[in-house]
Amino acid sequence: MQNDNKRDFDAVAEKWDEEPRRLKLAQEVVAAMRRELPLTSSMQALDYGCGSGLVTLGLQPSVGRITGADSSKGMLEVLQRKIKERGLSNVSTMLLDLEHQELGESYDLIVSSMTLHHVQDVASLINSLAQSLNPGGWLALADLESEDGTFHDDPKGVLHHGFSREFLAEAFSRCGLTDVRVVTATTVDKKRENGAVVPYPVLLCLGRK
Repeated sequence: MQNDNKRDFDAVAEKWDEEPRRLKLAQEVVAAMRRELPLTSSMQALDYGCGSGLVTLGLQPSVGRITGADSSKGMLEVLQRKIKERGLSNVSTMLLDLEHQELGESYDLIVSSMTLHHVQDVASLINSLAQSLNPGGWLALADLESEDGTFHDDPKGVLHHGFSREFLAEAFSRCGLTDVRVVTATTVDKKRENGAVVPYPVLLCLGRK
């Protein structure tokens, strides 16, 4: 069945990085991943739902090789251009339907940032990603903590208003992952029409196979 509540990320890809808030969020998620994960130069990594590659390229210096996977050709074209401009040999891209999560390969590290809320069956996705880890590999997923639906100015394609710490930790543990923990990666402050500044925490859930 066609999902009509789907955002056209191809249409916004070229201007995606022009929003300072997006750059700041990606930088702080990368900083949290670097802080919480034992990254090594031998790791084969995957950034699931990579978009324009902000997290992919942020982690690139800390791993052996990283693949940016996304369902948007436009976003991947932006990332491919960055890879070429920077002359990077350890970054590749993969066109992947996020509704069908068979990766076909296994990885030492799978990360994702702000993608879960666009996926209908999050528990199944987490299980699929966990099964695609090599023994000893890490899964690190970042997304909004449960919120009231006011974070996104455009709700198109938003299937969940964040997630509770308990839901994420339980989903990780149910897949057999160990060393599961949930930390606050960063907080996004958004100013509302009434002048109030509303904080939206972004969680990072981690687990090891």
